[in-house]
Amino acid sequence: MSTPKTIYSQSEARRLRAQPCVHCGKMSRVDRRVQNDLSGKLDPDVSVTWHCPDPLCRGRDGFWIEER
Repeated sequence: MSTPKTIYSQSEARRLRAQPCVHCGKMSRVDRRVQNDLSGKLDPDVSVTWHCPDPLCRGRDGFWIEER
């Protein structure tokens, strides 16, 4: 089993849009969080997950759409 890709460059992460939940199919929002970057890069790494809006869905706590 491969590991899901969760880290993108900030420029890549800006282009990511809402995706259907892999569990229930509802459109899910993307959550981007800048990683601690002490080097001061112009394009820092960003942690990306999608969160389903359905409170009963397993995707509520986050899911990923790509494999590394």
